[in-house]
Amino acid sequence: MNQLIIIAHPKKDSFSHKIKISLEKEFINQRYSFKIRDLYEIGFKPVLTEEELKLNKEGKNFPDIVVEQSYIEWADELTFIYPLWWNAFPAILKGYIDRVFTNGFAFKINGNGPEGLLKNKKVRLITTAGMKEKTLTESRIFEGLKITQEHGVFEFCGMDVLDHLYVTEVTSINKEQKEIELNNLLTKIFSNKKEKV
Repeated sequence: MNQLIIIAHPKKDSFSHKIKISLEKEFINQRYSFKIRDLYEIGFKPVLTEEELKLNKEGKNFPDIVVEQSYIEWADELTFIYPLWWNAFPAILKGYIDRVFTNGFAFKINGNGPEGLLKNKKVRLITTAGMKEKTLTESRIFEGLKITQEHGVFEFCGMDVLDHLYVTEVTSINKEQKEIELNNLLTKIFSNKKEKV
């Protein structure tokens, strides 16, 4: 199974990067083929320009987008790792979706409305947040993210959302608690995999 990890966090010592490193190790143990796209490390340009939008309407893309789309085509399963900033994707990840998930690649509009074109892809979202789980639940942020991220982006493109996993209070929990959270996360991911095999 081909695994693609897309990470969107600028700090290499962040908990998001710890998750990425742990996933890498486990994918090696499980003998999965995997590739990583660190959006900050590759210097991904997130701004969709007027010139690019015109090119998209002609069914063409800039060379950097052709590269990113080839990674998605290669993957059976995609894992997005990112922090929750202002109750949304970080700007670089939102820009990645704007530029990479193009009409004709990720979806198309036909007589019956939109049709997702990434139907053979599975996706997992791993979101870190500074807020408490109770706060995110009571403020209905979890509910909003399910609509705008899971359904509004990935299911819209025909993808099967396997999980949306959250690690909350990452800015206040200590190192030992982070290790526990990390182990819990990996258990959830790989026990689900065993059940679905």
